Amino acid sequence: MRMKYYVLFFFVLFLCACTGDENSSSCSVSVQLLSPTDEVTLPFEEMEVVLTNKDQGTVYTSSCGSDGVALFNVEYGYYTVAVHYQSASGIIFSGRLESLSLLPEQGEEVMKVQLQLARSKINALVIKEIYYVGCKGELGADYQADQYVTLYNNSDETVYLDGLCLALVDPMPGIVSPWVKYTDMKRIPVADMTWQFPGSGKEYPLLPGAETTIATNAVDHTGGEYQHANSVDLSKIDWGFWHVSLSKQSIAPGVKPLNLLLNLNSTAWMYSFPVVGPTFMIFGFEGISAEEYINNPLNRENRPQASNKTKFYLMIPKEWVIDCVECVENEAKLANKRVPNELNHEPVYIPEGDYSGKSLIRKSAASTNGHFIYQDTNNAAEDFIVSEPSLKK
Repeated sequence: MRMKYYVLFFFVLFLCACTGDENSSSCSVSVQLLSPTDEVTLPFEEMEVVLTNKDQGTVYTSSCGSDGVALFNVEYGYYTVAVHYQSASGIIFSGRLESLSLLPEQGEEVMKVQLQLARSKINALVIKEIYYVGCKGELGADYQADQYVTLYNNSDETVYLDGLCLALVDPMPGIVSPWVKYTDMKRIPVADMTWQFPGSGKEYPLLPGAETTIATNAVDHTGGEYQHANSVDLSKIDWGFWHVSLSKQSIAPGVKPLNLLLNLNSTAWMYSFPVVGPTFMIFGFEGISAEEYINNPLNRENRPQASNKTKFYLMIPKEWVIDCVECVENEAKLANKRVPNELNHEPVYIPEGDYSGKSLIRKSAASTNGHFIYQDTNNAAEDFIVSEPSLKK
């Protein structure tokens, strides 16, 4: 009988020890959402906050109360914090913290975190597809001269392309962005070349449900002198990133060239997207001519903390950005953001990797008035799927 009591006693001690270990390995977290300054009230109770353990990949989700507070009990570790909400009217509220340390030595009974929300809206003109990783060309060699991007009119009104610009965001994905790290990102840096649609106002309409494609080399990459069977025919598209100074670029008859509005820093003989993931944006100049804006030295800046003070970047107010998609090389690079959350909440990547021949295509959300409406939540990770290029035969 006494032996049974001993066994029971040690069993209780074991349970207490386990309970103690469990408590010591976790912590309570309170996340307070902060409204944008121009918002009085928000439907906080419809929003969910997501904590992701950066080492383990564990995801915790909690709904907010009407006060904008979400409560968690999570393991100690390093986390990202994110919220992304789209209202029925198309207004988007989002916020993100890339690095939150929740460690025992902090000694707080409840870890309190504030997350500032940003406000944005659904765009009429969206990036529908980006094909940038290239493919395996003739004899299995890496081939990336066949890159393209497709724009789509996601609205029920005509959009005019005249004067709109296309550009990549600095820096390329291989490094952490010094702009994100050291600035408020009220202006977005252009990586070297800025391209512009020609036209004086209404020469290049894009009807509701219509799309237009722009290629780095607008030729048939599958035939003729190229013969890359895994590639695409880009000889019949609308536009090319082409300029007479870029001697290694190619454009087929009938394809219209964009205007090379500005080339800062680049001595390259060609224009291409980084196969490890471009951050691509569409923007327009508001209240000022393009020439006047780009020639003003106040609209050019050095990279923050850069040793080279002779290298400048054209800076575009983030309010001018119509659509933006961040692409990175792989899951490990998701934290390498290039733009603020209101332009793009979370980057996207192609798991198959470089030269896989895959493309990123926006998800179709609905069909109205005879044309598709594509999903646009300003969250590339949710809005795009990996697929075969839409222009592949």
